[in-house]
Amino acid sequence: MNPPASRFPRPHRVARRVLPASGALLLAATTLTGCGLFGQSWDVKFEVTGTGQAEVGYSFSGETGQTKATSESLPWTVSQNVGFGFNGVAVLHAPPGTACRVYVDGKVRESQDKPDAEGTLSCSVNLQDE
Repeated sequence: MNPPASRFPRPHRVARRVLPASGALLLAATTLTGCGLFGQSWDVKFEVTGTGQAEVGYSFSGETGQTKATSESLPWTVSQNVGFGFNGVAVLHAPPGTACRVYVDGKVRESQDKPDAEGTLSCSVNLQDE
């Protein structure tokens, strides 16, 4: 004799309840790993020195895409704690004398001291578990 249907949930209902929870766990693990919570993390600082204005765009590891380049007064800095991956800053329409630097845990890891003929320069580092 078969038990009444109301005593046991249907398999597809159980699956719908389990899948969102496992998906959320996978998303959280992926996000946290990229931020260094399950691995090493670094303090990254971008610095653009000079006088006047320039368009500055940047990207920290773990972010999707680059922050849109906006007109900034120089000198300019931004910093963030990040996990493994690519970090970079790009400068457009840089006046002569503009320089960029990427600091990792307080030490200069990349530096460009002269814009090219079009007034652009960039600095980047790719952080890996060391």
